[in-house]
Amino acid sequence: MMKRIFCLIAVFIIALSAVTAAAYKDQINRDGHVLQRSDIALGGLMVGTTRAQVEAIYGSPTARTEPRMSPALDEMMDEYTYGTSFKIIFVKDTVMYLNTNAHNGIATPADVTVGDPADKIMQTYGKPWRDTKYEDGRENLVYRDPYDIAIVFRTEQGKITYIGIVGYE
Repeated sequence: MMKRIFCLIAVFIIALSAVTAAAYKDQINRDGHVLQRSDIALGGLMVGTTRAQVEAIYGSPTARTEPRMSPALDEMMDEYTYGTSFKIIFVKDTVMYLNTNAHNGIATPADVTVGDPADKIMQTYGKPWRDTKYEDGRENLVYRDPYDIAIVFRTEQGKITYIGIVGYE
């Protein structure tokens, strides 16, 4: 009987250690700076901006996709493209995703833009919530706000090559 109790205690301690180690590892990877909602914008737009507001600022898009059902969100979505490098995805009539991949004047509220040196990201925003480095030298730095809206910066060869915002409202 005593042996059984010790065995159960040992299993419990091992399980608790595994959970604690997993939580600690997650904290290491996700302890970066949390931004304010107003910091997560691109070209003056943020998640939640309406289609009418986008069109008031930028006018008609260069290209537009046909509305289609988003399987993940179970809502209608479509995409506007301005020029060849600024894309805005609407779910219903609200901005949910936006990105740019060229030096086109589109910037964050802190004036970070594609083409800037990669070190400007951490100088401006601090430690990222998530930092993913790839074998080919690319790196993704992700920041978020308290509501899990995220801004992603992709870098290659010491330069910012992509900025995207992903909303989960």
